[in-house]
Amino acid sequence: MILSTMLQRVAAASLQKTNDSEPAPPPGADTQLPPGCPAPQFYSEEHLYLPPGVDRHGGGVPSIVGDLLEAPSIEARAELVRGMLHTLDFDWLGYGAVAYMRGRWWPLSFFTAYANPEWTRRYFAQNYCGVDLRQQGVPASSLPLAWDVAQLEALAAQAPEDPSGLRQRFLGDLHASDIRSGLLFRLASPTHVNQHTVISLLSRRPGSHWITDSVIGQGLILGLSVHEYVSRHTRIVGAPGTGRIEISATQQDILQHLLQGRSDKEIANRLDLSSHTVDYHMRQLRRRFAARNRVQLVNAVQQGDSDFGVLGEL
Repeated sequence: MILSTMLQRVAAASLQKTNDSEPAPPPGADTQLPPGCPAPQFYSEEHLYLPPGVDRHGGGVPSIVGDLLEAPSIEARAELVRGMLHTLDFDWLGYGAVAYMRGRWWPLSFFTAYANPEWTRRYFAQNYCGVDLRQQGVPASSLPLAWDVAQLEALAAQAPEDPSGLRQRFLGDLHASDIRSGLLFRLASPTHVNQHTVISLLSRRPGSHWITDSVIGQGLILGLSVHEYVSRHTRIVGAPGTGRIEISATQQDILQHLLQGRSDKEIANRLDLSSHTVDYHMRQLRRRFAARNRVQLVNAVQQGDSDFGVLGEL
């Protein structure tokens, strides 16, 4: 229990510190918030795409990642992840990207495949990222935070007044979504000092005493394995005036064909995708690049490529 006790002490100290002020941004962080700050990009297993040339059979990768890559279907992969979660007494796994801008954390994208759907809907509809005591309490060292609702309620009671009531709604929606405890950690982006991947394991089980060193270790392995699996399917690209925008490898391939003047039907045929999938990604791309039509999207992408280009794997 030495590790978990140390982590809880570090987390408690971090949470207490946030009662007096917002956490300081990492050195060199970009504090320019995109106008309107769009909702995060939601994606699921159906929207992932493993680029050609990547080993689909897990050779040379950690065993859990190999199992995920080898799973014969989306359903089998979900069953595998849920089975590993339940073995540890967790029920859901949330995975997303956030950026620190203007003194707070903003969500960029969220992978819905293994998440609690009710909590996901409530969390982003209410924009809880800005009042999430767990986000504020994760140590800067990226050590995991073991938490429970009772601890968050106690800390919220010591925090400054909350005239909007948003913090109380955040705690109430945790209860309403049947979430009582969890493990959360952040991974720094290798390319952007103000961006992180957030991995959250959630449980119906009350209290945090059961989140032992062993559970923390196995939870980290599972979370990092999902990160490795998802990272093999996504890249980051830039767009003018909006900072860095994360898009999937599928969307990147669609953009390449779009820039070559191909129609949606031609793109679907060349990428072996359904017309519905191409339409979904086109709508997501127009939203992310603030474009109303294909012409505006092409112009935005071309300008974005000249300004930033493809930045590599997540």
